[in-house]
Amino acid sequence: MRSSVIVALGMLSFLPACLEMEQTIDLKADGSGTQSVRLTMTETVMAEVRRAATMAAADAPDPLAIFDKNVVDRELKDAALTLRSHTTTREGPRRTVAVEVGFADLAGLQKSPFCGTAAEWEFAKGPKEGTIRATLYPQGRQAWTDARAKAEAMKTQPDAVAADFFKKRQQQLAGLDVTVRFKLPGKVLIWTRNLDKTGDQEVVAKITAEQIKTPEDLVRRLAPRFEVIFDGTGCTLPLAK
Repeated sequence: MRSSVIVALGMLSFLPACLEMEQTIDLKADGSGTQSVRLTMTETVMAEVRRAATMAAADAPDPLAIFDKNVVDRELKDAALTLRSHTTTREGPRRTVAVEVGFADLAGLQKSPFCGTAAEWEFAKGPKEGTIRATLYPQGRQAWTDARAKAEAMKTQPDAVAADFFKKRQQQLAGLDVTVRFKLPGKVLIWTRNLDKTGDQEVVAKITAEQIKTPEDLVRRLAPRFEVIFDGTGCTLPLAK
């Protein structure tokens, strides 16, 4: 059975207007940590999510089950994750859910549904001794590679289909506001251009509708790569060779 939580988070890239999401990944020196997500949607967006899920499959699980604490708790336990808190609020037509999850190691983080259905994490030695390179591909590494190649090609070879799709999506994306915050166990040294350094050990990625001005912008932001190199002194993270 497909996870309702994974279905809900996996559809975020395809949602229409007025989506607000803030996520914080707090990684400790031993690979444990917490992941918190705060998601706000209007009733209009929620209706669109249900419609899209139904169109995808008649027997699709409820994509808004993330608002149900019991469902979230059960599915996270199946992934060896710990639900630390779960709250929901309603303000007029807007509904908000805030979830905090604990993971015991990097394997737990890899299993978390809150970065997306195809997310891939990589932790490896950095360019200098004692540094660590942490990389997140929310849609997978191959999707990022393909998107980058597609965006470069579109600069010299305009794609009429992509341009038409962009026009439709640009209207739908009004109000889009997504923030992903990374708290690292060491001093941040180098970070990709789609990140901002907001503290000695913190970087933030922010995606808003105003940033998406061209078809190439949309292609890149649908399958990004977030990478940061930090001081690994004292860290015992298991690193890829």
